[in-house]
Amino acid sequence: MLKIRTYLVLMAIAILLPTAIFSAAALQQLRNGERDAALRGLHETARAMALTLDRELTRSTTMLEHLGRSASLETGDLRKFYQEAAQLQKSPRSWIVMVDANGQQLINTARPFTETLYHSTSTTTDLARQVIATQQPIASNLLRGNVTKKLVTVLHVPVPAHGGTRYVLMQAFSVDFFDQAIERQHAPYDWLIRIIGRDGRIIAQSASDSASPQVDQPAKAELTAQARTKDEGILRYAAADGSQTYDAFVHSTLSGWTVAVAAPADSLEATGGHAIAIASVGLLLTVVMALIAVVALGRQLVRAISNAADAAATLGEGDLPQLGHSHVLEINQLQAALTQASTLLTHAQTARAQAEAERETLLKNENLARHLAEDENTSKDQFLAMLGHELRNPLAAINGACALSERQGDTPAATALALPLIRRQSWHLARLVDDLLDVTRMMSGKIGLKLEPINLAKKASRSLESLRASGRTEGYALSLSTEPVWVLADPTRLAQTISNLLVNALKFTLPGGSLALSVSASDSEAVFSVTDSGIGMAPELLAHVFDLFVQGDASLDRAQGGMGIGLALVRELVTLHGGTVQAQSAGVGLGSTFTIRLPRIAEPEAPAPAAPIAAPAAPVHPHWRILLIEDNDDARSMMHELLAMEGHEVFDAATGTLGLQLARTQQHDLAIVDIGLPEMSGYDIAQHLRAAPATHAIGLIALTGYGQEEDRHRALAAGFDFHLVKPTDISRLLEVIDQCGQTARLRSQKAAQG
Repeated sequence: MLKIRTYLVLMAIAILLPTAIFSAAALQQLRNGERDAALRGLHETARAMALTLDRELTRSTTMLEHLGRSASLETGDLRKFYQEAAQLQKSPRSWIVMVDANGQQLINTARPFTETLYHSTSTTTDLARQVIATQQPIASNLLRGNVTKKLVTVLHVPVPAHGGTRYVLMQAFSVDFFDQAIERQHAPYDWLIRIIGRDGRIIAQSASDSASPQVDQPAKAELTAQARTKDEGILRYAAADGSQTYDAFVHSTLSGWTVAVAAPADSLEATGGHAIAIASVGLLLTVVMALIAVVALGRQLVRAISNAADAAATLGEGDLPQLGHSHVLEINQLQAALTQASTLLTHAQTARAQAEAERETLLKNENLARHLAEDENTSKDQFLAMLGHELRNPLAAINGACALSERQGDTPAATALALPLIRRQSWHLARLVDDLLDVTRMMSGKIGLKLEPINLAKKASRSLESLRASGRTEGYALSLSTEPVWVLADPTRLAQTISNLLVNALKFTLPGGSLALSVSASDSEAVFSVTDSGIGMAPELLAHVFDLFVQGDASLDRAQGGMGIGLALVRELVTLHGGTVQAQSAGVGLGSTFTIRLPRIAEPEAPAPAAPIAAPAAPVHPHWRILLIEDNDDARSMMHELLAMEGHEVFDAATGTLGLQLARTQQHDLAIVDIGLPEMSGYDIAQHLRAAPATHAIGLIALTGYGQEEDRHRALAAGFDFHLVKPTDISRLLEVIDQCGQTARLRSQKAAQG
């Protein structure tokens, strides 16, 4: 027979023993977690240092590339170029050197310009030749400078050829150049940060004891071996004094160098040890307190039971027991109350869980609805912005043709120039409106077909001829391979489908490229395909190319416009005809092929094209030298004629590159620049003109189809004086030209005065 106190002690042991076991396991997990967190911190420090290093090298690369485009280098003025390089040099721990393809130093900002410079070392010469051959920047390992005799690393950047001569600009960094970047990591005092070259030698490191490898010494063999096989990682090894060390390393993306951060294992694991010690003391105190509580409770229970026994004995003897305060009764009452409270709490928790689940469901639905609404709103805004751009471009050309006719009167020359242009651009506007209406019909399922037998080969040939007649195919190599094959189709819709595929191929193929059309019969199908040599498509775009509002390239410098509805219409119309359409591309830059397959029929016939409009006259202003940069041939020729009629001297260019060449070789009072241009955007052109000393005072007018408020702010931020939206009134344009010319003249006078 065991006493109640013994039972209570056994019960406490039964409860505390598993608790102690699981607590020990939890403490070990805590220790491992603390160590893993410390190792992550070590690795994150290495990553942060690698990013800092890449940022520094990127900044230096950008500076050298900008310096390489200096006008003084192009003119061969090395003294002025030396001064420009010296001004860019902010730190005494780095300097700029320029060498030719043979490694001969031409300038070195670490030495006076007049001092005779040495031929570079063979290593530097080899790197320079490699940079010239690949036209890619390269960062060297640790070298000894030929001029300064210091240990340095050198960033080599290719310079565009000037007069057929190629140079390499180099920024040399002394070994203490990267100290600031290392200090900015604010690593603990016992952590060692190192930058290690591709050859395994240390380029720079934080302050360390003499036992650690120093600058220009090989890094730890275990570390270099791991770094050759992985881009990043963590390893543990014994240091020179026998202590264990963790070393985290990460490769620099730009330089190929390795950033390594080492820390003593004891330091990283100490935090976990402290936590375990504190938790262990807490567990021990818990056990002691539990045993004390068991003893105290046992005494109270024994006393309560003893009192109850005495009362029962008293009652058995026929006496009224002297009832005192019984702790056992209170425990029973408490248990009853807790049982009742437990029941109520269970009901409350169930109700609260249901309410929480309902609230969570409502919140998820609300978030989903809000995201869908935001996505739809964003798509709508993007579509409306592109629609505005697509409508304004042809309107600008038509507006220019009308203004020309108004000023020249009803002359044969004006009519010959204006009418074809108005016809082409009106046709383009009609296509845009038709496509928009067709999209509306498509989304509501209201596109109807009037079917008749059609020779697909003739229909394809006529569509190609219509494009040829409009001038859209000028500058492209075209080939057509057909055989008679008949289909049952709506002639208008079939022509629209073929035209959309041809226009899409032209849109994403630069002039000089090729288009191949073919019509053939395959079993029970008629097959029409268009193959271009254009920009091609990535696999992720191929999956969605026929979706509504999807476009291959929405950047400003796209060669031609589009709203992302043409191919969606093609798929809808082909499906309505019972056929299929498929897009294929080997990848970006490798062209595309679109293939339509329609049900083939036995044999029968086909339809035809569209019509033109007319124009009115204008005023006179001061004469200016104007540079016009516009890629739309019609809009550019109309604008040229209009401005020339006003007495202005006009120089025009179809691309930003040609425009900048004209700006460098001719003096202009102002420039009128389109924003959506091939090769570079109008914003880029404005920044180039403002950055060059010869053109920084020029007046700049943005004349563009991008007409939202954010577009205006962006144009002004890029350096434009005025922002006009196509089509603009000619009188307003002439007024702005005068204002811009006066502004440019004042700016030029201020610059000349000081």
